[in-house]
Amino acid sequence: MKPSAQAPARPPIAPDDPDFYRAPARAFGWLQEHSPVHLWESAKGRPMYLVSRWADVRRVSASPAQFSSARGHMIDLPPEGRGGCPADSRQNTPLLHNIDPPEHDKHRKLVSRGLTARRVGGLEPAVRAMVTRVLDEVPVGEEIDVVSAFAAAIPLRVIAELLGVPTSDLPLLRGWSDELAATSDAEGARPRQAVLSEFFDYLEVLIGERRRCPRDDLITSLASAEVDGARLSHPELLMHIWTALVAGNETARNAISGGIEAFAEHPGEYRRLTTEPGIAEKAAEEVLRWTTPARYGGRTVVRPVTLAGRRLEPDDYVLMLYCAGNRDGEVFPDPYRFDIGRDSSRLHLSFGHATHFCVGSQLARLELRILLEEFAARYRGVSAAGPVERTHSPMLNGYDRVPVVLDA
Repeated sequence: MKPSAQAPARPPIAPDDPDFYRAPARAFGWLQEHSPVHLWESAKGRPMYLVSRWADVRRVSASPAQFSSARGHMIDLPPEGRGGCPADSRQNTPLLHNIDPPEHDKHRKLVSRGLTARRVGGLEPAVRAMVTRVLDEVPVGEEIDVVSAFAAAIPLRVIAELLGVPTSDLPLLRGWSDELAATSDAEGARPRQAVLSEFFDYLEVLIGERRRCPRDDLITSLASAEVDGARLSHPELLMHIWTALVAGNETARNAISGGIEAFAEHPGEYRRLTTEPGIAEKAAEEVLRWTTPARYGGRTVVRPVTLAGRRLEPDDYVLMLYCAGNRDGEVFPDPYRFDIGRDSSRLHLSFGHATHFCVGSQLARLELRILLEEFAARYRGVSAAGPVERTHSPMLNGYDRVPVVLDA
């Protein structure tokens, strides 16, 4: 008799460890083939099911009646989420991505009115001018850090312009954005409540000014928008502005940083960017797929459901691995190859899917496409100049430092 084939040994599975994502091909492949809805327990003792296939991630995302967002989206609950209410009552309201329909739909309509396709498209000249001004200051032929040279500056200036924040306050805005992103689940971060209280105090002043003297900016739009005759409550207004800041800044910043890192590692693809007319739009989508700025999102099972053959019960927690779905070979041929000619704009999961699809996706795409167009027009090549330093959040694919040299 022939010996029976043995299933390959299970690789280490640790989505709460940032190092897990450095070389995930073996782990993602094993999960998708052998345990697509995988029971796992975090280092802090929270059991959950890991969902790794593209189709299953989309199903969970598109089924809010079965998979609720209302109980959070991270691997482990933040300390303030384990009981009690925030000391600052302004924080006692959920974020947009932690609200289920139909209430979610009302909030989304209000936020989306400040980010319509027409409004975002109208920002292209201003965004291009910002990108040009920032890149004009970047030296050529010597080592630079992508993050500090332009990846952090461009999205921050764009979201500040959209919100209506004075340019002089950009350092404040960056500090709060960095801290609020880090407190997603990183160890050693300042408590989110303390950071939010500072940021909300600052916003109170801006909101008061906009109510006295409205302007054409997102804060004015959110403060005055109505759906079915109802406006956002004051805490909801503050929370939505916070969401716009962090989501609008961090996603583009990390996609830009990771995209330039990818081009430094794949010089042939960078040559394509500089020589193939019109490829920047597809390249931007491949950068988003490749980097997956937000690696995962969580849902709580509402009623019994079967997913990929696994029976799930109410209160089970499900963690959708967007980064694994973006490497699903059933959807993306040769998924671990960086290919800027790949047409993945309607497929990748980097903005989520369905109900909670990122309301700022058009803005992030605009920034990334313009950055790549201007980059290709200015620089003949980009090469790595040292080790990349990453942030310590498992949720966000963030970068502290990406050293490169640009060739004119």
